[in-house]
Amino acid sequence: MAPRIEFEADVFSSTGLTLLVDGAAQSHVDAADPTRLFFEYVRRIGHVVDAMADPGAPLAVLHLGGGAMTLARYVAATRPGSAQVVVDADARLVAIVRERLPLPSDAGIAVMVADARDALDRLPPGERFDLVIVDLYARLEAPAFVDEPAFMRLALDRLAAGGLLVVNVADAAGGPRLAAQARAVARADPACDLVVVGPPAVLAGAEEGNAVIVAGRGIPPRVLERLRAAGPFPVEVLEGARLDVVLWGAC
Repeated sequence: MAPRIEFEADVFSSTGLTLLVDGAAQSHVDAADPTRLFFEYVRRIGHVVDAMADPGAPLAVLHLGGGAMTLARYVAATRPGSAQVVVDADARLVAIVRERLPLPSDAGIAVMVADARDALDRLPPGERFDLVIVDLYARLEAPAFVDEPAFMRLALDRLAAGGLLVVNVADAAGGPRLAAQARAVARADPACDLVVVGPPAVLAGAEEGNAVIVAGRGIPPRVLERLRAAGPFPVEVLEGARLDVVLWGAC
């Protein structure tokens, strides 16, 4: 049975819409102001977008997981001239989103209907991105391959020099997904730097919620500063020995 796809009006804004798939919130878009990011984890990823380069400078961005294309719209609005590719495996969802919330004709956003793993192979061999954003969920479940180092290696290989991989992890209490996906990144490229940002209670495993993994061959200090300073609060950035405890457990 095909999933039920619908849009719910935002009680906080007359122009905001939440995309629901079988009743589960997947994305939020403000049709009148795409720079308004509603969900906490999306705002954290927005901070990475903001701090990656000088304000307004265009970026090349690959989005693995489309939803309502919230972050692609944000990049297009804040960094005109950016070249973006959005990948989503659900052709019906893509069609409904594009009909209800059309992308601006000059947004520079290409949409590919494909499995994320296949897309990483199908893109031109030399195509690289400043940001690769992984946000892959069907309803509330992530595909099993996001826990695999082989998939994270493919994603990391698509980074340009100085590029960053950003992964949204929606997790249960105890943090099993966060540990698995962060380990997958670390095993895919042991030389890359890796941090995790989110609410302290989520990172400690005490509560369910969303955490964001940021990884690359060098994470600019301004990115870490922005993540710490801009919230949403409370916020914690795990790195170094404290992150090792989350990934591998106490020795």
